[in-house]
Order: sequence, then C-alpha cells, then structure tokens
Amino acid sequence: MSQYFASAFRRRPNDGWFKAGNLSFTTVDLICAVAVATMFIYGILGASTWLELVFFPPAVRDLEIWRLVTWTTATQPDFWPLLGIVFFWMIGQDVEAMMGRNRFLGWFLTITIVPALMMTFLGLVNDTLDRTTVASGLQSVFLAAIWVYAATYPKVRWFEVVPLWGVAAVFTLLNVLRYNGDGQRGMVVLTILVVLVSLTAARSLGAATGWEIPHIPLPATGKRKPSGPVRSSKGKVRGKRRDTPTVVDGPWSTPTAPAANPQETAAAQAELDALLDKISAGGLDSLSANEKRRLNELSKRLR
Repeated sequence: MSQYFASAFRRRPNDGWFKAGNLSFTTVDLICAVAVATMFIYGILGASTWLELVFFPPAVRDLEIWRLVTWTTATQPDFWPLLGIVFFWMIGQDVEAMMGRNRFLGWFLTITIVPALMMTFLGLVNDTLDRTTVASGLQSVFLAAIWVYAATYPKVRWFEVVPLWGVAAVFTLLNVLRYNGDGQRGMVVLTILVVLVSLTAARSLGAATGWEIPHIPLPATGKRKPSGPVRSSKGKVRGKRRDTPTVVDGPWSTPTAPAANPQETAAAQAELDALLDKISAGGLDSLSANEKRRLNELSKRLR
C-alpha cells in the first residue's frame, strides 16, 4: 500500500515555466501557489476582499469580469479546501505531463472561464440558478482532471481495484447530491458543465482519446524538432527535447509487460521515437487509432 501513496505524492519531472534553484515551477505548481496565496488574502485582508475573487453570476454581469478567472483558485484557509489543493496537485501533475504545459494551461483556463460564462448567461433566464451559484476552490478542477485522465486511460484502476472513471463518477455524484440537498441548483448545473467542458476541451487538445467525445477539431501545432543532438550556445551537446504527451504513473496499477531482450528493447525504442517524431510534427491527432494504441503500449513497456 505504501508504494501507491509514494507514487501519488511523487513529484513528476514536468517541463516548468521557470526555475528557482533546482526547482522547476510547472503550471500545476503555480496554480496551487496562487490558491495558497488566496488563503492569506482571506486571513490578512479579510473575507470581504477574498469574496471579490469568488464566482457569482450577478457580480460578473456588473462588470466584475475578473471573477470568471479567479474563482477556481479562491480558497478559504480551512482543512478541506487545503486538501482540495493537495489532491489537485497530485492528479494535475499527471494531466499536465500527458498534455504538455501549454495545452494544460489552455485546458485549465477553458474549464475555468467557459462554464462560468455559461452560468452568467443562464442566470438571465433563471433566477434560481442565478441566486444559487457561488463557486470557489480547486475541487471542480480536481474533479475535471480525474475525468480527463480516466477518459484517456479507461482501463486504469485506482489501487488495483476501482476503475478511475468509477472514482470520478462517485466524486461527481457526491458533489451533486450535496449541492442539491443544500438547495444549490446552480452549483449542480455548474458542476456538470465543468465536467462536460473539461472532457470536450481535453479531447480537442489531443487527450481523452479513450472515449468517443464530441469535440472541436483544432489545427495541429508545433514544428518538427531536429532529428539529431542539438548544440547549445555554450558548445555543449544536448539531446533532442520533445514536448509531447507522456504516460505517467499514479496510485493505480496497469499491466506490466514481460522483460524483453536488448534487441527487442532497441527496436521498441526506435518505434517509439518514430511515433514521437510524428507527434512533434503534426500533434497527437496526426496519429491513427492504431498508432495511438501502439504509443501507449510502447510507453508502458519502456517505462
């Protein structure tokens, strides 16, 4: 059991935006840091100032537009909200590793802004939804991240027992039951919208390929990387860098392939490199269904 907890809390070597010493700050790190900072805003500047960050549709229509962006990181200084930050940090690293930092940032902003904007307009035609939508915290993004990972790897099981999509479904149901029981109809709708938008956005960005999900086809981005080593300005040779989705570990179990001999391993590595080069040139959607399945198999085999 301890190995699963160690895997869950292990820091993934994702590509960061900048470094401070030996620590590379990823998108997930920065989001969690902002969430923690809002706790200090609550405690130092007071609840009234902190409430300016929370999503409330009537306030957005009063031109407090920043609420569309700030609500997911607005966090009260309490145990359960803090636990939400920790859980998001755990699963968020895996999703960022899978998407890459740029697409993950785009996904995060999409699921933050689009559902809130939809609720802002729905409030114009339904007063009940308008009055019962007051949202803050990373728990919605955490829930969305679980769904995206489950939709990308449907056979992954949590602690070798429960399918990850089942965990996501249970968490979603608990949130819906709690909000509905409290009479917060607007929060029920917002929760469902966040899940739906997160899956559609992830599929549009090349993730969540395990299920048939309606999405908006986006043009492939990225330029082909040089096929050989790259020499830096200091004269040192560095290996080719690939900003491509990768298969990551978590507190779950996946089938392990038997050990291969060196010749088979070299051939598999060459095949994997060819698939990664194709992704670098045309994006993940440039792969066929069989190539995506093969990419997943090779990534697990050579992990």
